[in-house]
Amino acid sequence: MPRPHALPTAPRRLLAQRSPYGLHGPFDGGATAMVRPYVVESEREQARQSRRRLALVLAADFGVDLDDHVIGAKAVA
Repeated sequence: MPRPHALPTAPRRLLAQRSPYGLHGPFDGGATAMVRPYVVESEREQARQSRRRLALVLAADFGVDLDDHVIGAKAVA
C-alpha cells in the first residue's frame, strides 16, 4: 500500500537578528567619552605651551622665575 503524501507545511520563519548592543539596558552618558582622545591631548598641549609662554614673559620682562624643577631652587627661595 503506498504511503499518503504529507501535506506541505508552511515554511518556518527565521527569527529577526537582534543587535547585541541593546541587550544590557541604556548607556550611562557619564561613562562614555564624548570627545576623541586626540582632541583632549591637543588641548593639554596648548595649555602646556601657554604656561611656558607665560613663564617666558614673566622671566624676560619682570625677572620672575617660575621654573621650580631646578635642583636646589626650593632651598634657596
